[in-house]
Amino acid sequence: MQNDFELNSYLYIPNFFTEEELKQIEPILEKFHQQWLNEFDQYFKEGLINSHSLTSSTYLTKEERFQLFQFITAKKLIDIVTTIFPNKAKFLNTQLFFDPYNKEQKNYWHRDIQYTGLSIEEQKESIKTQNVIHFRIPLKKEEGIELIPGTHRQWDLLVEEETRLSINDRKPSDALERGKTISLNRGDLLLFSANSIHRGLYGYERFSFDIIYCDDIPEFNAFIDPKNQPNKQELTLLDNRVF
Repeated sequence: MQNDFELNSYLYIPNFFTEEELKQIEPILEKFHQQWLNEFDQYFKEGLINSHSLTSSTYLTKEERFQLFQFITAKKLIDIVTTIFPNKAKFLNTQLFFDPYNKEQKNYWHRDIQYTGLSIEEQKESIKTQNVIHFRIPLKKEEGIELIPGTHRQWDLLVEEETRLSINDRKPSDALERGKTISLNRGDLLLFSANSIHRGLYGYERFSFDIIYCDDIPEFNAFIDPKNQPNKQELTLLDNRVF
């Protein structure tokens, strides 16, 4: 499993979750999403396609927050986390991904690391060893993710960098020859490296829950909000291998 992920930048496991497991969190995710839409309607209409930090949200009750933590630390998930990560992993955050308000809005190739403020040279070095991994859980059938396998450890080809960074009249939505599409169904699990060149594919009114884990190293401490982490009382009732 770890070798496959390290080679390809992703791991796809169909039918990983049961309906019973999904129904434990689905009402919580829908509640959060509706309240988020109410508060951030303008930003949604201006192009936002994701929200984050569900476990620190004032939209949810303490009981709902704890239910999310129970799901995030389910043994079947944490066993994969500890298998995939070469060293100790840390829970980073949660996100919801959905289709844009404007159905003509184009998706975009990117690496998450390009938004961290690191220089290109620093990014090239960081991806060689550092890990940030999305565990994507689709609640509906969706087009999924398109990514370029192996690029969580390899830098872009020239055309890929120009596309991703809008250089020489290239646009981030342009097709790339090495792109591989992984379509998703409700109940599947997709792990993919945030360091890889990737883009979400819109359509089917996608609604996906992402749990994000990272290496437990000082470089990521600035990106970990303590409010998203369980409190001391919650920790005593959870599998604490990622906290």
